[in-house]
Amino acid sequence: MPDVVPAGAVREGASYLFELRDSDDALAADLLINDVAVEALRSREPRVARWRWQPGFHAGMVEAVLRVPGIGTRRFEVTTDPDLRKLTRDDFDAMVREVLEDTFALFSLSAFRKGIARQPGNRPPPLARLEFLRSRADAIVATVEAIARAPRHYLRADEVTVPVHRATRATGQEIIKSFRSGVIRTETVSPSRLPAALKGRMPMQITLRQRRNSVDIPEHRQIKACLRSWAAWLSGIAELLGKAGTTDDPETITAAGTWAVRARRITRRLNDAASAGFMAEVGEGPALLRMSSLFRNDPVYQRFYRLWQDMNLGLAALFGDFLQMPLARTYELYELWCFLRLLRAAVEEYGGTGADLSNLFLSEASGGVTIAAGAITVPIGGDRVLCFQRQYREYWDEDSREGSFSRTMVPDVVLAGRDLGGPERRIIVLDAKYRINDGLNEALNSIHTYRDALVQEVASGRTEGIVTAAYLLTPHVPTGLQADFRTTSVPGRLFHPQYREKFRFGAVTLRPGMSGKELQTCLRTIVADAGAGA
Repeated sequence: MPDVVPAGAVREGASYLFELRDSDDALAADLLINDVAVEALRSREPRVARWRWQPGFHAGMVEAVLRVPGIGTRRFEVTTDPDLRKLTRDDFDAMVREVLEDTFALFSLSAFRKGIARQPGNRPPPLARLEFLRSRADAIVATVEAIARAPRHYLRADEVTVPVHRATRATGQEIIKSFRSGVIRTETVSPSRLPAALKGRMPMQITLRQRRNSVDIPEHRQIKACLRSWAAWLSGIAELLGKAGTTDDPETITAAGTWAVRARRITRRLNDAASAGFMAEVGEGPALLRMSSLFRNDPVYQRFYRLWQDMNLGLAALFGDFLQMPLARTYELYELWCFLRLLRAAVEEYGGTGADLSNLFLSEASGGVTIAAGAITVPIGGDRVLCFQRQYREYWDEDSREGSFSRTMVPDVVLAGRDLGGPERRIIVLDAKYRINDGLNEALNSIHTYRDALVQEVASGRTEGIVTAAYLLTPHVPTGLQADFRTTSVPGRLFHPQYREKFRFGAVTLRPGMSGKELQTCLRTIVADAGAGA
């Protein structure tokens, strides 16, 4: 059996050794990770096999398969954590959740009137949504187990009909009520042993009213129905993913096959949670949670309600290339996440009446909505636009004579237009870097390049820079800022207000979990700094 690997022990970008010990068939054993054979190393001992695994820049869950002739196949999972210069898997989940939340909010402001509440089970969901759903499923099972330790219940009254000789604790009201049905016998013994009011008559069966504790409450019925509904949906998705083996792309086959196994495993866990323990006594109900005092006030039930909301986001019929990425490519998701977060903040800051979101969403004939994730320009009121991955080609090839003087450049986010800290037109370049601590030092070259190489040709034939300000967007939270930016070390210096205002250059914190007000404050800071040095 494999040893339990503590959290954080395996990180991307490192090298790790696996050993199979005390096996007579060690030299014939094979180890595969995500269906790819791991590099086998020479061992000096005949009963020991050794492999070297280099996960590369991959963070997330991988499936390892050990095949030993004569013994069989053993499967286990290894979780790799992000490099210390990045954030965690929880932040990946937070970004997926907020991307979906922002999409719903922006979608409601667009001209589209198409339902995206839930994806039908006839199309495999993107990888990012599958990663998100898996993490939510783990939390859901843990929450149901917490509820099972002390489930809410109520006193329930049941009616039980028993022979008269067993109704030793029957009340007068229960006896009188039992006269209405069943066989009634007349006493032949004299003197009568029955109360005078019965006149020598007694029903042969007595209906007793018994009280007992019951967990069959509406909230539990709803929870049980949701578990079964999610399990059924994932079961269908697993079948679709299992059919992906018909493609010729080996990478697609591997990813689809791996996720088919994972989806089936999650399905079993959800079905087990819906039928084990106290859930066996719970009846049927709608697969929809209705807010009640229990979901509002009990912390454990409240946690399940929040997870139900997350699952609704993960099941939405929302697609896009940005969602077709695993946790290993979190930095790409961070780029789009920054754009959507700032776009939503800009719509709320400048008003949604002037925003045109028609370029952001693409309707699909097969159902659902796709987010366009490349070269998007969204007007946000007035002359202002927010662009995602806008391409700046060589300026002499552009009609506007505006572009790069070296090569095609694609900054992540560009905020441009008038009324951005001043009446003149400004261009603010924002480069998203999913790095923290010392990893930011390596990212400075990009914003230096954008600020210096993006130009416009004027009437005299000379070129002038068009970038008003350039900033890194990063989840890093600076510490140890000094009163003077000159005495503050990098990367903290990049976040210093004086430094940003003086050079219109630096870094801004944009971190998963920030509230809407914090995002609007961040946007105001970027605009204010860009106009401070003018």
